[in-house]
Amino acid sequence: MWSGVPSPPKAADLTVCVVAWNAAEDLSRCLPSLAGGAAELSLEVIVVDNGSQDGTAGVLASHPEARVIRNERNLGITPARNQAVLAATGEVIAMLDADTVARPASLARMVAYLREQPHVGLVGPKLLDPDGTLQLSCRTVSPPLLPFLRRPPLSRWYEHSPTVDRHLMRDFDHDQPRAVDWVMGACQCYPRRLLPQIGAYDERVFSHGGEDTDWCLRVWKAGYEVHYVPEAEVVHAYGHFTRRHPFSRQARRAITDFYYVLYKHRDARGGLARR
Repeated sequence: MWSGVPSPPKAADLTVCVVAWNAAEDLSRCLPSLAGGAAELSLEVIVVDNGSQDGTAGVLASHPEARVIRNERNLGITPARNQAVLAATGEVIAMLDADTVARPASLARMVAYLREQPHVGLVGPKLLDPDGTLQLSCRTVSPPLLPFLRRPPLSRWYEHSPTVDRHLMRDFDHDQPRAVDWVMGACQCYPRRLLPQIGAYDERVFSHGGEDTDWCLRVWKAGYEVHYVPEAEVVHAYGHFTRRHPFSRQARRAITDFYYVLYKHRDARGGLARR
């Protein structure tokens, strides 16, 4: 049980939380899209500047609607997300990566879905590449060899293997909503009222190496479902840095985090979503 106490009575329907590290260009696209994504909802925006050394501060200064939490150094993705969540006052929290752009009414549609289906504890949108093509953003629980199968040199032979295809759910209609094991952390929406049951983001995970999987599986284990909601569309400039640089320090840390999360949820190896 998380000892943190959610903030006092809500000041908004929706709080959008963004963690940024050297993300000036991304934020210049992300932040202007949020009001349209929220549509008629009242909106709170919180940005954690996680020790940026580029022009992030200047971009944030041009968006006074955003509440900014500044860290002197990069604390990692999960400590920064905890900072944002504890500052949030909205009924629903949307955790967005800085390299996303919310399409009109996308965030409002996810809030409506959560309000209409109280048994659902987290939703993710249809993610699109900047050119409009589909990103495979809903997943099954990861097989243990996944980081190696999807990185060079093995990706040449295994990227379209049955194991990877099953994990990426390539075989299902991505225009239909459904329960899934987990959705990518580029955009996850959940009711703030669940926080005392779910707890804080696990700060042992430093990088984008499984924090999204961990969060979704904890929602399932708290007695709620995770759903993919394709009526909501969010553009995501997915960099795939660790797959392009498999021997980098970031890639090594991501693999360490991946196996930590896999071991932590070893009881969920067969998946939690109804098939």
